[in-house]
This record gives sequence, structure tokens and C-alpha cells, in this order.
Amino acid sequence: MNRISTLTAEQDALIETYKTKWYLKSLSSTPIDKQKAIKAIEAVYEHISKVEGFDVYFFDSPYGVANLSFLDRLYPNENWQNPRKLNNLIRRVRTDLFRQCYMGSSLFEHITVPLLEDVGQQLEIELWNKISERMHFWSPMSVILEGLQDSEKKSPIWQSAKASQRDTLNGLWGVLAAGLSSPDRICWTCSTLDYCINELNCSVPEDLWDVLTTFVENCGWTFLFQDFCFACDRPRTLLLDENNKPHSEQEAAVQFSDGFAVFANHGEFITHV
Repeated sequence: MNRISTLTAEQDALIETYKTKWYLKSLSSTPIDKQKAIKAIEAVYEHISKVEGFDVYFFDSPYGVANLSFLDRLYPNENWQNPRKLNNLIRRVRTDLFRQCYMGSSLFEHITVPLLEDVGQQLEIELWNKISERMHFWSPMSVILEGLQDSEKKSPIWQSAKASQRDTLNGLWGVLAAGLSSPDRICWTCSTLDYCINELNCSVPEDLWDVLTTFVENCGWTFLFQDFCFACDRPRTLLLDENNKPHSEQEAAVQFSDGFAVFANHGEFITHV
């Protein structure tokens, strides 16, 4: 098979168009449609897991996961404010989460990687590297992660816990984050694939491409585990500077419907007092 080694002037000029297209998609503040999100997540699970049934828990923002509210959803019959039971409950949660084999990397491994490998085999390596480098962008929504720092400390569960128990609760976020798949961070990969498929006529498994784009189009931050996932809504308000980076000098640059807000200055997280 002859690999593509050069671009026409027109093809070269379109790289920025595709990059801008997907960068703007990463900034979506359109509320998710729960039914469409469920179907998109189900399609992902068909490719990454052998589990036939799983539960989807919806949250208004990632804060609902980071502040330990998910515990009441997963274990609705437990009394998390009872300090005598808290040690056993925390151990149970950690065991359950590790046993669930967090699936965030599975989406990348079973869906994204095969698509990238297929396209990469149709281009000369120098051209593939050039396109990938020019398409790459960091997710402007990464400021949300910084805004979630120490969210567990605002939980009633944290307030009733002893110091040793708080150390364990603090570690739960690391386990949860391992299951995170955020569509905004996948967008730069989609820009590369979209360009190569439509402008360079590269072929890919259509089912995988459809699964990936449907997930990006219809989901917010999603925490994937074996038997369940946490699906978070998108922000309701997103204020941007002239370079389309989260920014506001007077108010939160990113705000969700549950009140969780992130302050940012030209894309950089800032602490709000």
C-alpha cells in the first residue's frame, strides 16, 4: 500500500479549520440529553467490557463525584455519618472500586488506539507526526480538575471522619480519576482523525469512529467502571477570552447547574476567596 507522504496546499490549509472545529466542541456548554448519553455510553461499553448490564448515575457536575456524594448513590442504605461503621464502609468502597477495574484507559485502548493505528498506517511517519503535532491542543477545560481539589473535605462524611479515615477518603479521588474519560480531552484526537478521514480519504473501522464521536458529542465527564459509571453534565456557563480560553475577571469562568464554579484567568486556574 502506498502511504500518503505529502499534502496539497489546500489540504495543508484545512488543518487549522479542523483543529478549530474540535477545539470549539471541547468547550460545549449544551446540557447533555440523558437518553442520548446512555446510548453513547452503552456503545462504549460494548467495545470495552464484557458486562451485559451496568448502572449509569447522573451528576450535575464532576463536583458531585469528587465531594463523595457518589457514596450515597452506590450505597443508599448505609449510614455514612456513623463513625463506628465508617472504617468498614471505607474499606468496602476501596475494595469495590479496585475490583471494578476502572475502565477509563479501556476506552483509549480499545477504541481510540485502533483508530489512530489504522490512520497512521496509511500515512508516512513524517507526515503523520506533522499533522498530529499541528492538531494537538490541551483541553481548555482542564481548569475543572484544579477546581475539584479538596472537594471531599466539604462532604458531611469527611466532617464526621477521624484523621486516619480522612486519609483514606482523600485517596478515593485518585481511584475515581483513573476511570475518567472526558470528551473535551478526546477532541484533539478527533480533530486529527476527522481531518485524515475526510480530507485524506483514510479508512477506519466505521463502528469505532461512530462510537467515539457519539460519545464526545453526547457526554460530559464520564467515570467508567465495570458495573457502573458516573455521567456528569456539562457546565451551564462558560466565559472565554479572545483566544477561547476560560476567563473572567469578575465572576466564575466555568459554572455548573449545581453551583460548582471554577475561576480562571486566560485559561489558568485561580483560587477564589
